[in-house]
Amino acid sequence: MNFSADQFKAAQKSNMEAAAGLSTTAFSGFEKLVELNMAAAKAMLTESFTGLQALGAAKDPQALLALQTEMAKPLTEKSASYGRHVYEIVSGTAAEFTKA
Repeated sequence: MNFSADQFKAAQKSNMEAAAGLSTTAFSGFEKLVELNMAAAKAMLTESFTGLQALGAAKDPQALLALQTEMAKPLTEKSASYGRHVYEIVSGTAAEFTKA
């Protein structure tokens, strides 16, 4: 089967457009992951400083232990939420790749 020059140009153009679209999709997914990680890091720093202030104000070992226990409780929920967000970003990006 022989391709004419016009068919070859059309195929090349189509391939370039597809590559550009996939590059844009990949970059968008990466950008979302960076935004999520920056937000998570900012929240972690804020919570860490707040926690350190509370721990520094503890008057006795029992109060210190109670604060540590209280601070550890939301970690599981936050970790699960972070994981869900990462999964949503990755699966959305993968879905776009699958369409292509």
